[in-house]
Amino acid sequence: MKKMFAEFKKFIKRGNVVDMAIGVAVASAFTAIVNAFTKGVVSPLIALLTGESTLAELKWVLRPEVSQEVDGVVEIIKPEVAMFPGLVLQAAIDFLIVAAFLFIVMHVVHKLSERAQKIAEEIRLKTDEEYQAKIEKEKEEAEKAALAAKEAADKAAAEAKAKEEENERLRHREIELLETICGLLSEKK
Repeated sequence: MKKMFAEFKKFIKRGNVVDMAIGVAVASAFTAIVNAFTKGVVSPLIALLTGESTLAELKWVLRPEVSQEVDGVVEIIKPEVAMFPGLVLQAAIDFLIVAAFLFIVMHVVHKLSERAQKIAEEIRLKTDEEYQAKIEKEKEEAEKAALAAKEAADKAAAEAKAKEEENERLRHREIELLETICGLLSEKK
């Protein structure tokens, strides 16, 4: 029982139930509008053609009513048997109006949905292209930075090597000068 209640609770919480309830409410309101339109506009126009006061009163009598009057009181012996095609016609007109309206609404919703999907796809593609462009730009910038760092390191290494060579040359020069000075001092002694 708890499991069933939990499933029912989950079902109620889903958006579909709320959507369905809204659909039923809108359908009820729309049915009232269609019925009023049929009774107030379509039926009187058809009644002009048929001679009846309303479409619902359009009938075919299959067997007329048989009655007799006894002491001023009318007694029905056999009731009238009639078909009311006007009611069927009115229901058919209601159906056609509802069907046409729903077709138009669904057509518009479908077109809007297609357009929204197309826009979403364009946005996704544009976003993908922008993302790829951003990645390519970042990659190029990283490669440039790495190249600049390598060039700076190579330059620093070259400068360090040149400085070391210069220091080595200066040490040799110092040694040569010291040897020359030592040679001169030893000659004077």
